[in-house]
Amino acid sequence: MVQLVTTMQVVLGANHHKSRTKHTIADTRGVRDFPPFVRLEIVQPPGEEACYLYHICEDGSIADTWHHTTQDAFHQAEWEFGVRSDEWQTAKQLDRT
Repeated sequence: MVQLVTTMQVVLGANHHKSRTKHTIADTRGVRDFPPFVRLEIVQPPGEEACYLYHICEDGSIADTWHHTTQDAFHQAEWEFGVRSDEWQTAKQLDRT
């Protein structure tokens, strides 16, 4: 299994808008919307340029989008939530497997 590392993160707050993208969960309980997202993380395999933009809910549920570069993920977060580039924080090295 590929080890993914969180490299950047931002906490979503009152200064951000709700997602402009519809994210849904499909499981044995049917199809439903994700709860509100409270944090975003940029997650990458070590040494890779491509990344995932994790959309994280308070209950730990995660939706993701894939991007060629972190710059692309920053643009997605700006469009989708209004996250400014100066809001991103370098994340502690957290493993996601």
